[in-house]
Amino acid sequence: MNASVGKDKLVSFSSSSSSSSDNSPRVKDYVGMWYEARRRCGVDDSMWFGFYEFGEPTPVWKRRSHRFSDGIGALSELLLERGHDSGALPVSRNLQKPDWRALWRTRQVIDAPVTNIKWNHLDVGQQHSQGHAPVSLLLSIEQTQQIEATAAAVGVSLTMWLLWTADRASRSILADSNSIMSWVFPVNLRGAVDCGHPRMNHSSGLMVTLARDMAPTALRAQISARFARYEHWRTWFSLNLGRYIGQLGISALYRLVKGTPGRHTGSYSNLGEWNAPHLDGIACSAPGSPAYPVSVSTVLCNKRRTFACRLHPVIGGSSERSIEFLTLWRELSCTTDALSGW
Repeated sequence: MNASVGKDKLVSFSSSSSSSSDNSPRVKDYVGMWYEARRRCGVDDSMWFGFYEFGEPTPVWKRRSHRFSDGIGALSELLLERGHDSGALPVSRNLQKPDWRALWRTRQVIDAPVTNIKWNHLDVGQQHSQGHAPVSLLLSIEQTQQIEATAAAVGVSLTMWLLWTADRASRSILADSNSIMSWVFPVNLRGAVDCGHPRMNHSSGLMVTLARDMAPTALRAQISARFARYEHWRTWFSLNLGRYIGQLGISALYRLVKGTPGRHTGSYSNLGEWNAPHLDGIACSAPGSPAYPVSVSTVLCNKRRTFACRLHPVIGGSSERSIEFLTLWRELSCTTDALSGW
């Protein structure tokens, strides 16, 4: 396997939305207030982006603060700095914002398993430790196509399949296989909301729970039900409370809701497909936190997919353990064998 590990000597870039090449006025990023609250509590807010080029086995990693942009926005800005204009950023599939009546009609909570994670290793004393740099894996075109064909054979979208197999890898390596795992599933709301700058935080999300016996089609049904209940919009309205209570209010609220170490599994991010001349591939990694210790990400660039992983020290995270995770994630994603026995 040819996995790459990020290095600590990476360059950190200016973390302001006004650092872009345009002269747009600075506007308030209300979602970013939550990442500022994290930072004040000593929780890293850095997103990592790796660029594979010149046939090198490891990418060049760069960091961006989540306080001023989401993954799509930060990646587009980094590509622009490299001379590549990505054009219009992808927009939400559902542009309709619900009113309070729609939220009231769909207030009934869906029937889904309740989070119950039994980590193989959990050390709350490590909650203030910084996680390791990302580990990434660049797949071949053939492996990328094989994963796409497998998802089609299973009968679910590619992103559903990759979340399902990432969950299987997590419960195989990091936790008891009978755990009820909970994942943040980001949702892009560009086009449905106007934040004042296209590269600012437009990302909301769903909290998805998976049991050992859930098939990929059951995962798809749960996510569809959560969308129908407007959970991504409920989250968005909560993320924008800073408009009314300011940074001090958000910081106080964050301390109340941040969760205990290992409370949830983590986040799964899929930044979609990008065409970037002269690059072999692009990798990305979300910040993660003690309460959300597993960060897994995937990107498709120039017909080659990458997987990336960061594991927080509270669950014994290390580069070596992340490489083990990526190896299994790739193996599970390339075949339907993972469906047997679950």
